[in-house]
Amino acid sequence: MKKDHDSVLEDLKEDDQMKHDKKSARKMIWHTRLSIGFTVIRTLLLIFLLYILYMIPVEMYYDMTGKQAGFDRLVTTLVETRYPGVEVDNMHGRHAEINPILTQSTTLKLYRSVGEWKVAAGEVEAKKRLFGDVNLKLHFDEKYLGENMVPDFALPPEILDQESSDKVSGSTEQLKEQLAKIGDGHVVQAQFSVKEAMKPNQLLKKLSEYDVRVYQMPVYGGEMTDIRDISYSRSGQFTFVQPLLLKPQIIYDENNRHSSSVSYLSDVTIEESIDQFYQNVDWLIENGNYSGREIDQQRINYIRKHGMLVYGAVVSGPIREIEKLIDEELFHQFNLGGIEVWNWDNG
Repeated sequence: MKKDHDSVLEDLKEDDQMKHDKKSARKMIWHTRLSIGFTVIRTLLLIFLLYILYMIPVEMYYDMTGKQAGFDRLVTTLVETRYPGVEVDNMHGRHAEINPILTQSTTLKLYRSVGEWKVAAGEVEAKKRLFGDVNLKLHFDEKYLGENMVPDFALPPEILDQESSDKVSGSTEQLKEQLAKIGDGHVVQAQFSVKEAMKPNQLLKKLSEYDVRVYQMPVYGGEMTDIRDISYSRSGQFTFVQPLLLKPQIIYDENNRHSSSVSYLSDVTIEESIDQFYQNVDWLIENGNYSGREIDQQRINYIRKHGMLVYGAVVSGPIREIEKLIDEELFHQFNLGGIEVWNWDNG
């Protein structure tokens, strides 16, 4: 009996020992897990601290040297000197950012000037890696499927040594019929080409006969005659290219921040806007890595050598004034950028 009793005591001791060992093992496992967890947290906090210590001076440097504002300026200038009828709102919303691998990015709103309205048209996304080119993506708020949001201008036949023709855009009569059905209480943005290239102030003088405002003019830079390696399209006798655009003056400070600007081209602002055009293109070529940079250099050289000639315009005004423009023999290849209810200052 004593032997059996001793055996039972030994079994109880072994059972207690196993329970104790399991409890100790669980404690060790939880201690290990907590230790690993705290190590991970400390590591993440250290990485975050190092990230902050790295990004703060980087962002300060890019901000103080004007590189971030310069990226917004670069994107704004690229869009507004290439896409007819479109302007960039760089006064509101997000601005340029920089990430840890020094990739710059920005998203800016696009709008169209239709009468006194600034009508939202979409946005432009831009990104530039440290040693890469600027990559632009324009996202338009399309109203109609297959809509051509930024049609190009038709080069004057005389520039291409072609005979001038009285033919106008095949859609002009249809356009006139459409506009005739719209009431007086509307304003329109319109884009058109000019059959004969002329100086900017000459076209402004011609347009001063109408109650419209001028926002952009395509500048002839030797495309198709002196510059051959440029993309173009043809429709009948007309050749279309994406031009450099003369636009209203925008003044930037020494850190590339928007300082002041004028709203539209006029007799009062045209000379300053022409000076700004040369400054803009020179600044782009010097500071921007972008597709078409070499062609821009050729174009600005051509314009400086031969003088500035324009061959179209983007304008806005009351619908009845746009109808008068369509009847002007010198103008052709019309496109509408938008129609809105009346919002126009006759003064």
